[in-house]
Amino acid sequence: MTQTWTPVPASVQRARMASLISYFGLIGLFTGNAIVNFIGGMPAGVAIFLWLFAVLPLSIFLPGLRRNNNLRTYAWLCFLVLMYFLNAVTIAFTAGTLFYGVVYSVLCVAIFCSMVIYIRLAKKHLGMSLLR
Repeated sequence: MTQTWTPVPASVQRARMASLISYFGLIGLFTGNAIVNFIGGMPAGVAIFLWLFAVLPLSIFLPGLRRNNNLRTYAWLCFLVLMYFLNAVTIAFTAGTLFYGVVYSVLCVAIFCSMVIYIRLAKKHLGMSLLR
């Protein structure tokens, strides 16, 4: 059976790119925070441990995000990002960490919204499913 290639609509591509940009932005935020903590006097082992504790759960989903056809990865990452959002709001209300907490919260909201939009558009335009 021959399948014809159909171009991916621009809206689907934009939603996927927005979700990937915000995903890597969150990893970059964690990396920057670890560097600032290390420069601020935190021992290197503690800074690396805290960075790994924040980044490893996100990096589990990286192989599925690289493939274009796995919506389940995006759905599960949305669930994980909700836990990160809870942590971000807590950090935003801690004295002295307002800027970091607000940026962290905005990135979590951006990831969640862009991934939900991508899932909906991919299901609609590309005929993809969350089921296997």
